[in-house]
Amino acid sequence: MSKADADIIRLSSVPLTREKQKKIEEEVRIYSSAVNYVIKEILSRQISSAPKGVEALREEFKERYDSRPQYIEDVVKTARVVIGQHFRMEKTIRSMRGKTPFFKLGRIILSKPIVDVGEKALILQSSENEAIPMPYDKHSRNRVALTLLKIAKGNRQYGRVRITYLKEGYVEIDIRVE
Repeated sequence: MSKADADIIRLSSVPLTREKQKKIEEEVRIYSSAVNYVIKEILSRQISSAPKGVEALREEFKERYDSRPQYIEDVVKTARVVIGQHFRMEKTIRSMRGKTPFFKLGRIILSKPIVDVGEKALILQSSENEAIPMPYDKHSRNRVALTLLKIAKGNRQYGRVRITYLKEGYVEIDIRVE
């Protein structure tokens, strides 16, 4: 799939309740910790590809973080992207040389079985198998209503979903639509 074949849909959420905010903050913290752990393991073991990384880290990852196979695949993919970005920036930014790359707290990048894109809300399956709905706000939802309807009906596929948690109690959602 090329970049020309995919579009990015940007949505905002309504203000979330305190309970949802706490659950999402916890998921963001766990995801960030998992990505940073995988980055360190990939660099220390010199793992060259994503499938090898998933296989090498699967058992330890299940014990420490989450047993869902799609979750570790998403974490390894994100870790490899962060490592690649860091190495590309190392070439031009002198202060980054010789430092370990890290994933910044505040984002989650997941794919289909863990997040479900609906017509009215995005549903995140937490690590405790609890569904956390994040309703879209009216203005951003109406702007892309037709695309969301096609996704909900199954006529259009979506790739990875980036959830950015904002401290004010909102969530920004970026959906890669194919």
